[in-house]
Amino acid sequence: TLFGLVRCLTSSLDARDPYTWGHSERVARIGTRLGQEMGLSESELNDLYLGGLLHDIGKIGVPDDVLRKPDQLTDEERALIEQHPVIGDEIIAHCSQLTHLRPAIRSHHERIDGRGYPDRLLGEEIPLIARILAVADACDAMMSDRPYRRGMPTQEIDHILNDGAGQQWDTGVIEAFLRCRSELYAIFQRGLGDSVARAVEHAIQNAAQTSSGEFSAHNLTHS
Repeated sequence: TLFGLVRCLTSSLDARDPYTWGHSERVARIGTRLGQEMGLSESELNDLYLGGLLHDIGKIGVPDDVLRKPDQLTDEERALIEQHPVIGDEIIAHCSQLTHLRPAIRSHHERIDGRGYPDRLLGEEIPLIARILAVADACDAMMSDRPYRRGMPTQEIDHILNDGAGQQWDTGVIEAFLRCRSELYAIFQRGLGDSVARAVEHAIQNAAQTSSGEFSAHNLTHS
């Protein structure tokens, strides 16, 4: 049932906007590889993957004409978009096996300088999982084509991320990004495998027992 829920939710997002097809899967893989580079535990890597898959789930509650708008958003439309972390948080709050992922979903648009949304968290008030996914999300968004622009070259993305370290993004996460940047950019080009099924299966096992199980998050970036 949990696997079906995650598949249904992420597929629903993909179906609404062809320009963001596969975005959540790529953010999950990029985030997991960043977590590996930062030396996170197996359990933390598993949470990063599932959190990445579900980070934008609240966009289900954003109207199509706003979500797909090719032009600049009005202030009112931007306010609607900025509600998606809150909507996603409310959705996941009702699934007991996934409630521990709420910080990833609610806080992935917070900024280190406190100017993010929805809660204006500052610095380390932002959960680590959200700080990592914020960088993964930004990387994939900049690489992807959009109706109003082509995907950016990797050199430009490097420059933007480096300039934003300590302001928009966590400096430690950006340093990890730059150390393994070639692997992260390669993830963008890979097809989507069966990582979703394996990650959700592991979440089910964790809900039934406290042991870490046999799931290896290392495979998420190499399958």
